[in-house]
Amino acid sequence: MKQEVVMNKEIGRRIRAVRKKHGLSQEKMAEILGIHSTTHYQNIEYGKSKVTINHLQRIYEKFGATPNYILLGEVENEEEYIYDFQCQTDEEKIKVFVEIAKQAFGGPQYDFDVYLKKK
Repeated sequence: MKQEVVMNKEIGRRIRAVRKKHGLSQEKMAEILGIHSTTHYQNIEYGKSKVTINHLQRIYEKFGATPNYILLGEVENEEEYIYDFQCQTDEEKIKVFVEIAKQAFGGPQYDFDVYLKKK
């Protein structure tokens, strides 16, 4: 049961990332998905309610986010890479930036891990 709650929260985070990427309010996203209650939509984002097949279909048709991405986090196209980055926590985003910086600049003179531990 605990794992299901975590999964629902992750699904909600990915749906929220899609909404935010397109600059939509929760009310507008609920309308697009055919959800008549903003509170019900908010519960999906927070992982308290489950997303339906119809919701997944509308998300895919309108925004290009596949059900595999929404449900499993499997990135399949360029748009999903953007959604995936946006739904990460700030700490996760920093780790991505550090990895990019290491690969771009490399070398022992750039010890980003030490810098991050000081914060």
